[in-house]
Amino acid sequence: MSDTPDPHPFHQWIDAAQPRAQLWRTVVGLLLIAVVWFAWTLGLIFASIGGGVMDPDAFRVMFGMANSPLSYTQTIAIVLVALATLWGFTIGVWAALKLLHKRRLSTLVASDGRFSFSQFGIGCAIAAGYLASSTVWSIISGNPPRRSELAIGTWLIALGPIAIVVFVQAASEELVFRGYLPQQLAARFTSPLVWGLLPSIVFGFMHAANSPGNQTYAIYYVVIATVMGMAMLAMVWRTGSLAAAMGFHFINNLGALTLAGADSGPSSMALFVSTPDQLMHGASIELLLVGGTLAFVLSPWAPLPKGQALVRRNETRAAP
Repeated sequence: MSDTPDPHPFHQWIDAAQPRAQLWRTVVGLLLIAVVWFAWTLGLIFASIGGGVMDPDAFRVMFGMANSPLSYTQTIAIVLVALATLWGFTIGVWAALKLLHKRRLSTLVASDGRFSFSQFGIGCAIAAGYLASSTVWSIISGNPPRRSELAIGTWLIALGPIAIVVFVQAASEELVFRGYLPQQLAARFTSPLVWGLLPSIVFGFMHAANSPGNQTYAIYYVVIATVMGMAMLAMVWRTGSLAAAMGFHFINNLGALTLAGADSGPSSMALFVSTPDQLMHGASIELLLVGGTLAFVLSPWAPLPKGQALVRRNETRAAP
């Protein structure tokens, strides 16, 4: 820890991890999170099939073992189950913190252990601004999304359950990729290339399977998810809290699923849809917009606490 108290929330957030920041604990913790997530995923899928929430055909489509068309109801079920599998991250992080690091989950959520609804709202607003900019550009460039076949009444009925599942899914991912992994690495290494860039790259590659049938689009998805991960981690750096990042992640995912998403025909869940070719047509501008979002979060104009040095001085590392 520092020789003198460091008042910035981000550094206080890191201090919570320093007593047990040994690399072996972090590696075992990540393995434990992965095992818990896998067990949760299997249990959830079998329970969904056994309970009639998802039929076996949807299960095969979910894992790429079939390419049969799905009804809208089947699509809703498979998306909700797929998102809910990531809830296992929360259970895994809680177990890792309790068993390996002997601390509470609240020490991961924020430097003061409290969830900031104001910062959550700021993250939501930044995401809304990014999505609005992307939509405006697609219209100006003559590449607008088209109205899907989804009836507005059906969309409204499904919006509530989708929003709840997406919130918990986004929060669960944040606990790992903007919480546990960066916090443990930052307590051990001073370089932001380690605690900032590495978790964002891992987060980006987690999205490689989002477009298995189009390799070019999959690469684009990994790159844009990596930069977006950096933007959300920059929010943590400025606040010492996961709240703003959770808000950004929540609105971004909810918007992509329900407002302007990929075109999947009659089973589309979004009001407006674009084909992969349309998305690739505007890929360079989209990357600029995401990069601009990262720059805005790092800038003094973002409505977030003032930033601080990326590298801490006079720091004593945890025991090996």
